[in-house]
Amino acid sequence: MMPANTQPSFASENRPDRRKRLLAAASAALVAVATTVVALTSYSASAETTAAATHDPVIMIPGMTGTPSNMDPMKANLQSNGWAANRLFTWTDSSSMTQDLAKAAQELGTKVDQVRTQTGASKVVLATWSASTLAARYYIKNLGGADKVSQYIGYAGPQHGTTNNGCQFYVSCQQFGSANSPFLRELNSGTEVPGHPQVAYMTIRSVKDINAAPYDTAKLAGADDNYLLSGATAPTHFTIVKDATALAAMRAFIIAHENPPTGTPTPTTGTPTSTTAPPTSTPSGQCFSSSNHGHVVDGRAHDSYGYALANGSNQNLGVNSLYVSTKLRQTGPNYYVIDRTCP
Repeated sequence: MMPANTQPSFASENRPDRRKRLLAAASAALVAVATTVVALTSYSASAETTAAATHDPVIMIPGMTGTPSNMDPMKANLQSNGWAANRLFTWTDSSSMTQDLAKAAQELGTKVDQVRTQTGASKVVLATWSASTLAARYYIKNLGGADKVSQYIGYAGPQHGTTNNGCQFYVSCQQFGSANSPFLRELNSGTEVPGHPQVAYMTIRSVKDINAAPYDTAKLAGADDNYLLSGATAPTHFTIVKDATALAAMRAFIIAHENPPTGTPTPTTGTPTSTTAPPTSTPSGQCFSSSNHGHVVDGRAHDSYGYALANGSNQNLGVNSLYVSTKLRQTGPNYYVIDRTCP
């Protein structure tokens, strides 16, 4: 054992060289670690940015007398399901949708332009509730919104008036308190879905809604989906915008109608997702033409919250219904893609 006051024996002339070598090695290690951290951070930021840009920005708008905070549950739901926080906006007009809805639509146009400038997106999704469903449609129809809105989601909207109309001390309520109001006659004339199919339309209504009444007033002729919530757990007019089933249906609809395919579909590679791009050359594989419900029954698709999703690619066929048909092509074992070129 070495005495306590004894130092290890190193030749004095070698100590500076050893210190230099140790310092150089430590420095090199630190540089390597720093480079790795920077690289990983850059990759993570890049991936986050790419993911964040996947969805069009969503502007969520409450109904008459509502505040933007009423839409916070919807915002949180979208964010927890992959939407970037910096692309989610809650907003209402200067009167909380109690003024002339044409004026509210003008203010909405200003908000849409601000969001497009802030995010760099060319189009936005409008998720509207009650009275704001009308202001949004007015904006799309009359104020140039058809070129700036990719999707319109209308929750519990008095699209054809309401019998629960004791609120007519507000100008907006006078406009939707009757199906024959001048405002609604003009808004619903020609087409109830202005800008369609460039703008995709979804309405969501509930059998337990006694405010937008009767509940079918919320439907729009020509909409891509008029979604009905029924049964014992159906939400009310005031809970529909935070109902889990309604929100899941909205998310599925948004994803299904993002970047709609144009031209002939082309084969895809990589991990299949619900937004898998269809092929551009003529693909191989057997074609199946059936109702969406038929695809589910025959094992080519599966149900998710009332929607039929193709097995493998998870592409959204639309409502799981006997009355909606889709053409699928099988491109692999239990892997199907939507292919409108199928005979």
